[in-house]
Amino acid sequence: MNWNYPFGSTEYFFIFFFIFAYTAYIIRTVRIARQLQTTARTLIIKLFLRSITFSLLIISLLGPSFGEAERDIQAKGKDIFMVVDLSKSMDAADVTPSRLEKVKFELNRFIENERANRIGIIIFSNDAYIHVPLTYDAAALELFIQSLQTDLLPTNGTNVCGAIEMAYNKLMNSADPTSRAKMMVLFTDGENSSSCTNALFNNLRRFGIGVYSVAVGTKVGISIQENGKPLKDKNDKLVISKLDENFLRGIANSSRGSYYELNNSKNDIQKLISDINQAEGALVDSRTITVVSNKYYYFLGAALVLILLDVLITIGTFRL
Repeated sequence: MNWNYPFGSTEYFFIFFFIFAYTAYIIRTVRIARQLQTTARTLIIKLFLRSITFSLLIISLLGPSFGEAERDIQAKGKDIFMVVDLSKSMDAADVTPSRLEKVKFELNRFIENERANRIGIIIFSNDAYIHVPLTYDAAALELFIQSLQTDLLPTNGTNVCGAIEMAYNKLMNSADPTSRAKMMVLFTDGENSSSCTNALFNNLRRFGIGVYSVAVGTKVGISIQENGKPLKDKNDKLVISKLDENFLRGIANSSRGSYYELNNSKNDIQKLISDINQAEGALVDSRTITVVSNKYYYFLGAALVLILLDVLITIGTFRL
């Protein structure tokens, strides 16, 4: 027999308390019996019953384990690429302190809740780059997230579809593309300079790779600052960056993913985390282990039966 908990100070306290209290009870019972010129005939029976009851309760507290059972343990995992827009429009401040800074904060929160999964980061403007390959290293991910800036990439523009295609290719280039569930989370305002092909969406649906689109920004939009001044186009008009909700909803729907919003009035990141956690992961490893089961309830049940017997003896409705 094995024990789940060690015999410690709590058990010693109960034992000493039981001995002290029951000694006082015996002395008092004998004294009253002498005064009434009778005998405490049930005293020995009750001492025997209560000692056994107390012992059974102590044993149940220690968690006795015996008997072996086999259990199948399965490990399921996901590969997740975070696809982050680093175009100039992500510096817009319609989401405080800026779109990109808000994304960085929420990326760290996301990683804290997804430590069981492999996570990578792809950054993009007009071109896409691997910022962090798929990894379990949360500390490395957090370090690279802090380095995200809109001037990190050499080109301007926003090619959302190119970044999605790179994420798809990297997810499918693993040694066994079907060994893990795969998905990507897209953080962007949706301002896009290219169109996504039907072939890309067909491949995403075929392999079950949903795009979880996180729309960062507002439909009203705001002017973009450059060197502390509002950015203007060639016609000397302010460049206003607005959220393209329809485009991002279209990506989510076409890939059988989901759409979320991230701005000052709405934050769907917790829902995103919940949805990804509820998504079925692919089987990574499976093994059968032998475990010893805690059988405390046998001893607790026997103790309760003896307590009931003690009560019946006390009220005189059951006699041995």
